[in-house]
Amino acid sequence: MTNPLPTIPTPPLRRWRDFRLQAIPVIAFLICLGMVVFLWNKNLAPSTFVGEVQADTANVTSTQPGMLADLAVDQFDRVTKGQPLAKLIPTSPDTLLASLAAMKADSEVLRVRMRQDQQRNDLNYQQFRIDLLVQRIDLATARIRLQQAESEFQRVTMLFNEKIAPQGVAQDGITGYEVALRDRDALQMEVEQRTRLVADAEQTLETLRPPDLPNKNPSINDAIDASISAHEEQLRRTEGPVTLKAPMDGVVVRAYRHSGENVVAGEPLLTITSDRPERIIGFIRQPVGFEPKVGDSVEVRTRGYQSQVGQATIKKVGASMEAFTQPLRVRGFDASQERGLPVLLTLPGNLRVHSGELVDLFLKSPN
Repeated sequence: MTNPLPTIPTPPLRRWRDFRLQAIPVIAFLICLGMVVFLWNKNLAPSTFVGEVQADTANVTSTQPGMLADLAVDQFDRVTKGQPLAKLIPTSPDTLLASLAAMKADSEVLRVRMRQDQQRNDLNYQQFRIDLLVQRIDLATARIRLQQAESEFQRVTMLFNEKIAPQGVAQDGITGYEVALRDRDALQMEVEQRTRLVADAEQTLETLRPPDLPNKNPSINDAIDASISAHEEQLRRTEGPVTLKAPMDGVVVRAYRHSGENVVAGEPLLTITSDRPERIIGFIRQPVGFEPKVGDSVEVRTRGYQSQVGQATIKKVGASMEAFTQPLRVRGFDASQERGLPVLLTLPGNLRVHSGELVDLFLKSPN
């Protein structure tokens, strides 16, 4: 049996050469990959979000039900503020007749109620006169009692000065000085109070005095005439076609109804959007690396073959996370529902964009 050959040692230079060719590229790749991931998460991912260009939008609605007639505009037509768009004809004439009958009934009820109020005021006036008469009688009675108390006080004062009448309570059938003084002062106060009550009641009675001809009270007639005029104005507004006008300058982006269709009150008939974008709204996806502030600068980049770049400023920042639809750039996927912090930005003046266009927003974290 032969002995195995001894192992030939590998030179250190050869080992170092193999390590450089095999291990160092892998280590360098892993280090670069880690740095890319770190920089992406720190600088790019939190500060890049998608915004949508927005413009002012208004709906054209009707305040009452009816039939839409003479619709003069169609989708994508340009309109100006105040331009007639369509007419609304009340659906049923019976409804107008019933409305007129209700208006007349309300007027009659108002007239009857006012007459009843006038009669009630007349009765209250007579009752108040009786109450005033009773108060005058009580005042006259109090004055007579005051005169008696004044005479009694003068008599007791003379007896008290002659040491005949006592100072305090009555003794031996003789009224005391302090008792007579107290009775007189009490009656004086009662007369003063009743005098003020009678004076106030006389002033109140003048305000309640009915006119000479209760059935021809001008205030009642004026109120009735005002109510009738209001009902007639309401009828005038409903008996003819109602013209619907454009609330703003813009483009008709959607028409919900056509001529000849019945509509209900408050239903949107047309949607008008301004052809001049006004702002950009964006949503910062989670996780939010830092809190955006009003006045922060944001770079806006449009999408397309010729990308436009502009600088916007944050005008407002939302108070809570809101759900929004995030478009995906992968072919075969439409959109995904996410949550983000809404921010409202100004629109750079150098950008030529359309309402509803998506733009990329870049917000750098503060140092």
